[in-house]
Amino acid sequence: MTYNQPPQQPQPGDQRAPQPGGAPLGHPHQDAQYGYTQQPDYTRQPGYAPQQGYGQQQGYGQQPGYGQQVYAQQQPVYVQGYGYQPAAVHVQPPVSSMAPQPGAMPWAAPRRRRPVVLEIVLVVLGGLAASAFVVLMAVVTSGAEVIVAVLLSLVPLVMIGMVVLWIDRWEPEPRFLLIGALLWGGGVAVLIASLLNSVVGPAVGAVLAPGMDPDSAAAVFGAPIVEEAAKGLGILLIFLVRRRQFNGPVDGVVYAAVVALGFAVVEDVQYFALNSEGVGAIFVMRALLSPFGHLIYSLPMGIALGFASRQRSKAAWLWLFPIGYLVGVGLHMGWNGSLTAATGLGDIVAIFVFLNWVPFALLAGVVIWLRRREAAVISARLRDYVPSGWLTEEEVQSLSSMRASRAGRTWAARFGPSAKKAMRSYQHAAARLAYARQDLYTGHVGNRARIDEVELLQTMAQSRSEVMALAQGARL
Repeated sequence: MTYNQPPQQPQPGDQRAPQPGGAPLGHPHQDAQYGYTQQPDYTRQPGYAPQQGYGQQQGYGQQPGYGQQVYAQQQPVYVQGYGYQPAAVHVQPPVSSMAPQPGAMPWAAPRRRRPVVLEIVLVVLGGLAASAFVVLMAVVTSGAEVIVAVLLSLVPLVMIGMVVLWIDRWEPEPRFLLIGALLWGGGVAVLIASLLNSVVGPAVGAVLAPGMDPDSAAAVFGAPIVEEAAKGLGILLIFLVRRRQFNGPVDGVVYAAVVALGFAVVEDVQYFALNSEGVGAIFVMRALLSPFGHLIYSLPMGIALGFASRQRSKAAWLWLFPIGYLVGVGLHMGWNGSLTAATGLGDIVAIFVFLNWVPFALLAGVVIWLRRREAAVISARLRDYVPSGWLTEEEVQSLSSMRASRAGRTWAARFGPSAKKAMRSYQHAAARLAYARQDLYTGHVGNRARIDEVELLQTMAQSRSEVMALAQGARL
């Protein structure tokens, strides 16, 4: 993808300080005294000339301090991997009363209360189901064995949870929603699997493998079909009901991983509690050698829905989600079927390598690639605000780089926790702004995205101003 202006890389020793809508906050070399400098007039750059547009859009023209908004009607832009997208919407620059000033916060962005009905349903149903399952394990075995099993299951929970949080750094998902996703996997999905695995497995086995015994059929056919459907239903619910929080493939990875993590943890409790005599060997195999099994099977569904969120067709999930589901079922079925047919240690080692570690390495590479694609998407969408003066090219580069963002938070921390918090708010608002703009491109949540855009522009300007004020105050 090409742009009208090539990005300007910051030079070592650059002493330019952050300006209202200016250079990136937190640049490691920005120690010079703050001040105002004349910014380039981006609206006069080639390719940014005002054109005849759509006119005043509903919800924009009457926003305080924004004036009339003009939407330039340009030729579609080709974005690699996403096809032709509508040209950027060039918002007008803020009027003087709305422009960020050092040490001033002339407005406060109103906080809208977001309904949390889905989160409450996920937490309540998942929590009750998971609790009932653990209590049942205590009745079948003993309280002491269940306590040991729960403690052992915390190892993969913490290990995988840290990986998920690392992936979820661009735009952290709502924590309450993530808790609901975790409990859906560990409660509702486990309950569905417990009830249907032994029913669906033999029924499918009677058709595909008539000579297979019911227990093997439940493991080879029932578990993959039922468990991936139960986990996938939770991911799909989040996609359909919380579409604004499901902004792309990386979000799909996060939600799928959290649902799968909840399922894996509760299933580990079951295995550890029911096999207390050989719990050491089972712990090594499940928690240390193959802790990412359920993530491997669920990630294709999350990635598929993530790509569906980037399609202009709102019905794209109807064919992308089944593809992800079938891939997950195939991976799960291959793992369970191979373990059922294994006859020796060599077979088990080969199964672990080729059906667990290799797929995990491939999916890890896909996730890293998707994260880099997200950086490109954030950069492209934030660059839409350069012509109007809300951001500069240097800020775009800083906000679309994980390393530069981390350096910005480190720089802000020198002026106190409030400055670091404001910097984090500035960066998170920028990521959400980029995704809101991407939603305008796809057209899925257009009206909601326009309202979000106004609020997030205000939040960014306010946070930038707060950081600058705190930095100046620390130097006085």
